[in-house]
Amino acid sequence: MKYGKTIVCFANSRKTSGRCIAGKEWHDGTPGEWVRPVSTRSTHEISEEERRYEDGRDTQLLDIILVPCESHQPLLHQRENHVIDPGYYWAPQGTLAWKDISGWLDHPDTLWGTGESSYAGLNNRVAIGREDGSSLYLISVECLRLLVGRKASEYPDSKRAVRGEFSYQGSTYRMDVTDPTTERKYLGQADGQYDIANPVLCISLGDSYQGYFYKLVAGILHAERYQ
Repeated sequence: MKYGKTIVCFANSRKTSGRCIAGKEWHDGTPGEWVRPVSTRSTHEISEEERRYEDGRDTQLLDIILVPCESHQPLLHQRENHVIDPGYYWAPQGTLAWKDISGWLDHPDTLWGTGESSYAGLNNRVAIGREDGSSLYLISVECLRLLVGRKASEYPDSKRAVRGEFSYQGSTYRMDVTDPTTERKYLGQADGQYDIANPVLCISLGDSYQGYFYKLVAGILHAERYQ
C-alpha cells in the first residue's frame, strides 16, 4: 500500500457490476476533500470483494474507512478519483454520528449548472466540455420526492425505476436514484410518489453517456435511516 485515505462514506451507489464509493476525508473529525476510490477496470467500479471489510461486513454510509490506495487518477470530470490497492482490506475506523452531518455539507450555488435535461429528468446532466472537475456534493434539502415507476410510460416493457425530485437554491432537479438501499425499499412498493423530509443527499456526476455527464442521487441519508 503506497498510501491510505481515511474517509467518511457518503455514497455506496450501484455502478455497472459493482459500486461507486465516495466520501470526504476525515481529519480527526474535520472534513477534508472528496475522495472516490476506483478500480483499474474501464468503468472504475469497486467490487463486493474489494470493498468488504476483513470481518465480511460491507461498507455502509457514514462509516469512517481507511482505504488503501495506489495512485491519484483524476479525470476531467472527476478529479477526486484514487485507484485502490486491492491487495489490502478496507479498515473501518468508526462511524460519523447523524447529528454531526451538518458540518460536512457543501453549499454550491447550483449542482453543476441548470438548463440541460433528459427526456425523463430535469436539470440532470452536463454537456461534455462544460464540466469543472468536481463530481460530488453533499447537500441538505427540505424534501426529496421519490418517483417510482417506469421512466418511459410510452414503452410498456421499460423497467421500473426510482427517480428523485427536489429543489435546491431555487432550482428543481429530477435525476436517477442509484442508492441501492433506497432503490430496493421503494421498488418493493406500488408505483407512485413518496416523500422523505429533510434528507441529506450525496449527488454524483457519472461517467459520460452520449455526449453528457449525468447527475445521480448516489446517497440518501435521513434521520429515520439512523434512528
